Amino acid sequence: MVFVITLALAVVWWHLAWEFPRGNQIGGAGDADEYSWFFSWMPFALGHGLNPLVSTYVNFPSGINLMWNTSVLLPSFLMAPVTVIWGAALSYNVVLTLAPALACTFSYLAFRRWTGRLPSLAGGLVVGFSPYVTSQAVGHLAQVFMASAPLFLILFDRLLVVQSAQPWREGLALGLLAWAQLLTGEEVLAMEAVTAAIAVAVLCLLNRAALAAHFGYAWKSLKVAGGLFIVLAAPFLAFQYFGPARVQNVHPPDVYVSDLLNFVIPTNITRLAPPSVLAVSRNFTGNGSEQGAYIGIPLLIFVGITLYLARRRRVTWVALAIALGAGVLSMGSTLHVDGHRELSSFLRLPDYLLQKLPLFHNLLPDRFASMMFLGVGLLLALGLEELKRLQWPLRVGGAALAVVGLAFFCPIINYPASSSPLYSAFKAGLACPEATSGPRGSGRPPVVLMLPAANELNLLWQAESGFCYAMPSDTGMTGTNGGDVSRMRFLLKLGAPGAPVPAITPAVRAEAAADIQALNIKEIVVGPEAPAVPPWTPQGQAEVVVWVQQLLGQDPQQSLDSNISYIWKHLPPVSDIASGHVPKIVLGTKPPPGRD
Repeated sequence: MVFVITLALAVVWWHLAWEFPRGNQIGGAGDADEYSWFFSWMPFALGHGLNPLVSTYVNFPSGINLMWNTSVLLPSFLMAPVTVIWGAALSYNVVLTLAPALACTFSYLAFRRWTGRLPSLAGGLVVGFSPYVTSQAVGHLAQVFMASAPLFLILFDRLLVVQSAQPWREGLALGLLAWAQLLTGEEVLAMEAVTAAIAVAVLCLLNRAALAAHFGYAWKSLKVAGGLFIVLAAPFLAFQYFGPARVQNVHPPDVYVSDLLNFVIPTNITRLAPPSVLAVSRNFTGNGSEQGAYIGIPLLIFVGITLYLARRRRVTWVALAIALGAGVLSMGSTLHVDGHRELSSFLRLPDYLLQKLPLFHNLLPDRFASMMFLGVGLLLALGLEELKRLQWPLRVGGAALAVVGLAFFCPIINYPASSSPLYSAFKAGLACPEATSGPRGSGRPPVVLMLPAANELNLLWQAESGFCYAMPSDTGMTGTNGGDVSRMRFLLKLGAPGAPVPAITPAVRAEAAADIQALNIKEIVVGPEAPAVPPWTPQGQAEVVVWVQQLLGQDPQQSLDSNISYIWKHLPPVSDIASGHVPKIVLGTKPPPGRD
């Protein structure tokens, strides 16, 4: 019943996307299109005998290592039938909608170990529909799907405290869950591991006398869990750290952190956020999708009441360790207050030490807020449970405070949904060049230059085309090597935000021809106007079209959908492009209609 209720809440919350779930995607344009590529790549790769962990179809010729991307490999595999039949947008919407419902349901089951039904439900709502989830859901599926966190809480309670089943069974469940989370969101798994270490340390400190009696059982379970995880995860981790296209440090440090004021001041994703408050939150570093640490004053007061009422329960202090430890880690290496870092020169936070450890420097600190809300949800459930012991005036007052705290969590009503129509140029194959270097799916597809290259919708369109081409790209994919951008020089900047269209000089011609020859580009496509690139207006599109016309001396074909694409399917010889021995195109002429 909890799952049904929370799933219905998620559908209502994201109703704009569910009005047309095969064309609309939850959140904004950009990162969501990257996930459409991931969902589409899995069935394509498996169906054509390709390695699903690597692809040269994007960021050609170097390709990408999907283990260094938020590629949600396991959900992509499980949703492959849906993707093939109904499209990647629907798969994305289904998985993202399931994320808060599963987090709520599993948190409810976890909290029921210590509290009643209604308190557990309230705590589950904090975990599943927190400001962290609201902010990350604009396009970060891997960070939102954290249903494993409450399951880890259950398993560690069974493994370390209850110890009633066979140790190997608990170990198998723990190892299998860790492997599943690795292939769903590796960053989330790393944060769960750090948070679990904090919680276990506090639990051991609180139960020092029982350590000897419980150690043997726990050690047997952990050995089984570790062994199973190593066996299952080793091929994937080996490919990540020793395979091709390894990428690290893709985000600037000390930017995506939780501002101290964000814990009490909401951002524009929250319904109850007056303009005076938003004027403060706009100063936070990073962007809106990474500013999800808001707890609110009412709920913080209620947490304080919980610490007093439930002070004799050891689980209270474990929950506080989870909430406080993850909350402090989410603040990054230096303290940010109202977007300022005046104390950074001498004040270091615990994340400073974490960033020194191998591999952990790739974590974005603010995302520890996901684990923080697991602790906050448990504290809320414990506090509501303790209210039952009080006289009715205090009980009603405490419950009212909790309700107000939950109300402050309420997100905006019309959560954004991006519309990604199925453009005929890609869906019908008009943008597919003739294969000249091997059969489709052989790993050597023809190369298409998509302009503007910085448009993440290029990823969606490539998936819609059935991966009939590869593309050298600057698409914003997390694990993209910067070296390929410099290899393409100005071509990848053509039509990019703030980059003027260069004059076609002999030097520009020579450079463009050299790039086209080096990458064996068979086709050039100027894509439709796209909201993902703010300056990409009809005028900007027209300027790029004219530029390519003059470079190639050819008029393009046009797609006949409402968002016109311009396609040059047969490029002149590279020597003619370099020398300028191509037909002259008169400026201002309108390309003739093409075929659909």
